[in-house]
Amino acid sequence: MRRFSFLSRSEMKFLTKTVNILIKIFLIGLLLQFLLQTFFTYKLGFDGAVRNAVWLRKEILILVFLAIILYLLWKKSQEIWFSALWFWLKSQKSFRFLIYFVVLCVITFVLAVLVQRVGIGAYILTVKYDILGFLIFVLGMFLTLLLPISTKRNRRYNELLKWVVYGAFVWRAAIAFLPSLLKLFGYTRNSFEGTLSGNPPAVYYTEINQWHARNQFLFERPISFGFFLVAMWPLFALLYLRKLSIKDKLGRTFAFGALAFSTYSRAAMAVWVLQTGVLLLLLYPKHAKKLLLYVALPGVLAFIVAFFTLKSVFFRAHSNTWHLKLLVEGVELGMSKPLSGRGAGYSGPASHQLCLEAQDNSRCDQIRKVNEKYSMQTPGYNPENQYVQIFMEYGLLGLIPWLLCFGRLLRVTLRQIYDYILEFKKGKKADSKTLTKLLTSIAFGLWLRGLAVEGLVLHSFVDRMIVYPFMLLFGLWRGQQELNSASEENK
Repeated sequence: MRRFSFLSRSEMKFLTKTVNILIKIFLIGLLLQFLLQTFFTYKLGFDGAVRNAVWLRKEILILVFLAIILYLLWKKSQEIWFSALWFWLKSQKSFRFLIYFVVLCVITFVLAVLVQRVGIGAYILTVKYDILGFLIFVLGMFLTLLLPISTKRNRRYNELLKWVVYGAFVWRAAIAFLPSLLKLFGYTRNSFEGTLSGNPPAVYYTEINQWHARNQFLFERPISFGFFLVAMWPLFALLYLRKLSIKDKLGRTFAFGALAFSTYSRAAMAVWVLQTGVLLLLLYPKHAKKLLLYVALPGVLAFIVAFFTLKSVFFRAHSNTWHLKLLVEGVELGMSKPLSGRGAGYSGPASHQLCLEAQDNSRCDQIRKVNEKYSMQTPGYNPENQYVQIFMEYGLLGLIPWLLCFGRLLRVTLRQIYDYILEFKKGKKADSKTLTKLLTSIAFGLWLRGLAVEGLVLHSFVDRMIVYPFMLLFGLWRGQQELNSASEENK
């Protein structure tokens, strides 16, 4: 694909270098998001402008990326007609997703502002928790298509993950042996699951009086850290572990699994076990029977032993009952207005923010009555299900295009898995470059499916420390693949 001829070499180099630096700041900054927020807020006591700058820097960078892309597209429109640009967009396979995304944005905006009349503020909050992940994916694709962005970032991010694993074990050891050390960063001694506290916790316990410590590391909650691990695991296994010795592979696999289990997140445990099974079959299809006998069977037995040994962790009565009641109630509330929904910001994290200090708000009064029904001390309503959350807010009119967007991303990666399997059926050994391409797409596909599973038990798109960097990396990768496909077609 032809780059911008009207930009000089020095201008292109400067712009590309700037974007690469901003991407690096975005990715590393998100990993340190909660730690920095805790340090500046609770250790240094900063508030106002400083705290807001730390909190909103990721959104500011997203706006900067958007501004750069709009500038480049405007420049390109001077070179070609808008009709040609539209044809160019349609010719890109991944940009079929763009059509669904635009439809989603238009429908949700019309519903929120014109039909529901909840205001621009409520709509922006729901965009942050429901749609922003898709926007970041689009930005990543456009950045790669318009600028010569480095394609080695996935490998470098895997190198960073190695230190994340080391750091998580150190963090867990500090909690066990020297918890006061974490006060240096602004953390409290401990916190119990199900209680609201002003300060961030140094360690979560599964429930009051159960005393099973949950590892959260640098993340806001243990479930967020668990999901980060299973999100990174396919990329780490397929692109990093694949080149190591058997001993190193087993050691790092065990370390990953141990950390996932240390979060006591049931979704993270289940997804990691499933991911590992799929990865083994993909990497060693000729040894499937041996893997099932010597790896899968012992793994299942170990899981069963852990299941009954830590039965109270898996069967958290409070958590199980809460999830089920919120889900049932959320569906019932959504069915009262199945087409247009009950309103933007009615459920999920947005409802918490909107109703936190609301004194005279009829909608928040309705939410409080629902919460009182289940004895929940929370200012908003959270069904703890991404799909139900969107259904409650925007009804079927908003949920259908949202599912089309997500489904399109899943379909793109599913094709790569199919191509990979065909290579083995033909008995052909793909070259290193082709194999890396297929495995990278498969890794992103497994992560997306993990995100889909998490959405059944949590508002998954709110995990900004996980969703934002992965959507950006995925978008950058898909943009590069579109460039490669266009180049091959031209040849």
